[in-house]
Amino acid sequence: MQLAIVHGKVWGRPPATAVAIDGDRIAAIGTDADVRALMHEDARVIDARGATILPAFNDAHLHFLMGSRGLSYLDLFGLQTQSEVELRIREFAALKSRAWLMGRGWFYSAFPGGMPTLELLDRLVPDQPAYMESFDTHCAWVNSRALEAAGISPRESDGVLKEQAMEDFERHLPTPTAAQDLEALQAGMRIAAAHGVGSVQEASRGLKQLPLYQTLHERAELTMRVRLAFDMAPGLSAHDWEKRLDTYQDARRQAATGGAVATGILKAFADGVVESKTAAMSEPYAGMSADQPGALGAPLWEPGELARAIQAADRRGWQVEVHAIGDAAIRDALDAFARLDPARRHRVEHIEAPSAEDIARFGKLGVIASMQPQHAAASLTEVWRRHLGPVRAANGWPWKEILRSGGHLAFGTDWPVVPLDPFASLAEAITTLSLDDAVAAWTSGAAYAEHSETSKGELRDGMLADIAVLDRDLAQTPPGEIASTKVEATVVGGRLVYER
Repeated sequence: MQLAIVHGKVWGRPPATAVAIDGDRIAAIGTDADVRALMHEDARVIDARGATILPAFNDAHLHFLMGSRGLSYLDLFGLQTQSEVELRIREFAALKSRAWLMGRGWFYSAFPGGMPTLELLDRLVPDQPAYMESFDTHCAWVNSRALEAAGISPRESDGVLKEQAMEDFERHLPTPTAAQDLEALQAGMRIAAAHGVGSVQEASRGLKQLPLYQTLHERAELTMRVRLAFDMAPGLSAHDWEKRLDTYQDARRQAATGGAVATGILKAFADGVVESKTAAMSEPYAGMSADQPGALGAPLWEPGELARAIQAADRRGWQVEVHAIGDAAIRDALDAFARLDPARRHRVEHIEAPSAEDIARFGKLGVIASMQPQHAAASLTEVWRRHLGPVRAANGWPWKEILRSGGHLAFGTDWPVVPLDPFASLAEAITTLSLDDAVAAWTSGAAYAEHSETSKGELRDGMLADIAVLDRDLAQTPPGEIASTKVEATVVGGRLVYER
């Protein structure tokens, strides 16, 4: 036995206090005496000091490469006022460290009217291209120099790019080298390990990222497990979609790395976000009439197109996850999944504003509800609530109702939309859920969502040794102190990847 964790409280296994690890698996769980009796004299011992020994967290939805790249950008997350944003940009622009000023994280609510302007960024950054993503990554704020670099006249733009316009613009941005991306991923993995995260489920653009993670795995530098979602985009003919699936199938075979890097899932966007009024709604946004352009948001697929693409993927053995925030998009996704085998465990991501009558369909259809509790924090939802109106806003984020009706929950962060911090997520979730249910959504629920519940997500003999040791007894921690929990050690596959 190479590693033992003793003198703790094993989550979900009272009265067990210790875990023995042999190779990449849990060899035994029991009392300190039970585990010490199995130890070799040269085994490494971690003293949990009476704190919780937890299954490592599994972030069911995030954008890990995007978040890792963004660690070097100007950080605007958390700034509540325009004056704070202006000061931060001026300070960063004065450094002139790169040809482009890249930033991310601004809140819609920081600006009068909910959106920044071209004129403001031109004033703050007059002499170099500037590109700054909103916190939810669905809008980009650019200046005239950036527009000109992309061949766009500033007279043709208000400085805010939404959804597809933002995605089209990205090809004009500086492209990181593979070496830079590997360095960024290593920085991101250090953050993940420090927060007890042993697995991540990358929510988009997985095909291009596969070689990066394979390189880290081959170098024995990968300190977490990764599941990559490949993109599922509208506008393809049935023939072209089948050809794309052929390409994905080849990549899926290449991804076999003993469980460290995997795929098997496709990601589609059904709509945008409430803050930019691009989430697809069945009733107009607050203050808008049905005949106004954009009153119902912006569905991204033609009627019936999403269902046909999902059915084709399902026939080929793929699980599908659909970004759906507005009630109309959520219903379209559920309708598409209704005709399919529940054993595939298709997923809907985010589920911010569903219709009440669709909540019970998650359990009935066997569709996973993949949600991110931090998104519901009061500091992030001022514009969200204003755009929905009080009635719809009051019924948002129904993770408790979905669970009660028989649905399966999987929690994540959507990093870099919010920090890669499971404890902030738990603190938000337990405003309506029990702590046991919230932890389960972050561990066994997330494992179930990726068809890996037989190997991880719980602390059991023979399961993968993916473990987080906390700095306190989580079950005895007051709700108001959950967010301040720290991780003392993280083990992934029997390897100690973090120790505080």
